[in-house]
Amino acid sequence: MIGNILVYGGMALIGIGIFLIMRGVYEQNVFHKKQSSSQTHGHVNEIHTDDEGDSSRTDVKSGGVIMIGPLPIIFGSDSKTSKQAMVLAIILMLIYLLVVILV
Repeated sequence: MIGNILVYGGMALIGIGIFLIMRGVYEQNVFHKKQSSSQTHGHVNEIHTDDEGDSSRTDVKSGGVIMIGPLPIIFGSDSKTSKQAMVLAIILMLIYLLVVILV
């Protein structure tokens, strides 16, 4: 009974993950099309000023954790993101160990 729930739950999470990846790729393409049509030079990390004088910068910071069993692989584009990924990895390792010990 609980095995079926875990299998179906895992399949649902994989499906949701695939959907989110496809949606992210689609939204990224839409964003780049809008940005390339509004800019003549196509610089992504350029500082833009609005009519009000506010400046905005488009910096992308990314990071993540890949769990292979209880062992994490952590990556990030800067130190702050990597530290956040380390905290996430520790939380995921503790959850994994609790599940293994309790089941």
